[in-house]
Amino acid sequence: MKSKKYPSINGLRAISILLVIMHHLVIQQYLPTSFLGTGLVPIYLSTLLQNGHLGVNIFFVISGFLITSLMQQEEAGNKSISLKKFYIRRTLRIFPAYFFLLLVYFFLQLFNYIKISNASWLTAITYTKYFNWNLDWYTSHAWSLSIEEHFYIFWPLVFIAGNRMRKTFAISLFLLVPIIRLYLHYHTIGWMNELTIFTRIDAIAIGCIFSLYKDEIIKIISPYWTMVFCVLILALFFFPYFPILASKIKLGFIFIPLGLTHGTIANVLIAGIMMCSVFGPQGIWFKILNLKIMNYIGLLSYSIYLWQEIFICRSEYWVNKLPQNIFFFLLVAAFSYHVIEMPFLKLKSKFSNNFK
Repeated sequence: MKSKKYPSINGLRAISILLVIMHHLVIQQYLPTSFLGTGLVPIYLSTLLQNGHLGVNIFFVISGFLITSLMQQEEAGNKSISLKKFYIRRTLRIFPAYFFLLLVYFFLQLFNYIKISNASWLTAITYTKYFNWNLDWYTSHAWSLSIEEHFYIFWPLVFIAGNRMRKTFAISLFLLVPIIRLYLHYHTIGWMNELTIFTRIDAIAIGCIFSLYKDEIIKIISPYWTMVFCVLILALFFFPYFPILASKIKLGFIFIPLGLTHGTIANVLIAGIMMCSVFGPQGIWFKILNLKIMNYIGLLSYSIYLWQEIFICRSEYWVNKLPQNIFFFLLVAAFSYHVIEMPFLKLKSKFSNNFK
């Protein structure tokens, strides 16, 4: 039996990368902060559509869910999982495109087109970028890759320790992160911020939890798919404004540990929307997520994430001007996917979860 592929996932990836792109276009001042207008609904839309933190956490939740699901399928088919194959698959999926990007950066710096410090090179190469992500723009987005890679060093080791251990570990992370956020609110630790593994790992953990309890969750919400989906979407849509309402009734403090659109509550909402999108009714939302264009953007999402940083950058170079910068990062991302990623993905398939 072959590993199961879930629908809608690439569509959700497409949405997540679009949120990241809009966020970077705003913070690099290509677009005004409220680029959709000044009316009530347009402001809500503007806030949501430029929320890069939300976009990255969609990636995180999906990643935790998919990788845990693949390990569950492998365990069900082979009665165990191969750690060697897991790490090979992970390396072949992430390393080639990323180090190709760094190679291009090396030559760009060699010819004085960009400047990256030695400290920044060190953390970029070693996947420890979340320790000094703010040293430069070009490699700063690798903070999220660092979090994922560090988590997936340990998660397979926990997974093979048994069902009880994996559930306890994932739930413990889910509960620990809000405590860390609360501590950091009152105590300053220089190197720790909202982009470190200690404050963002709950997003991946929630994805893992939803995979571990997938059947139970589906059983609970399946009689109410449409209602649950609508409630989750509306909650996520208006979530940035909940603290304002909570503060009026003296409950604003609950958002200190639970965060906002990159916090624990938002991650649970994302996971719920993901479950509705993958396992729920195949209505309009399902059809949109599974359009060919959404699927293709989702396939390119990793390469787009890698390459958009060098093109969405305020500089005097023509390639960094809007709108041609968007064309160029999409072009380079397509090249990266088809020429760099695909050969390694084919090689990765030799180590895939094909069970006897």
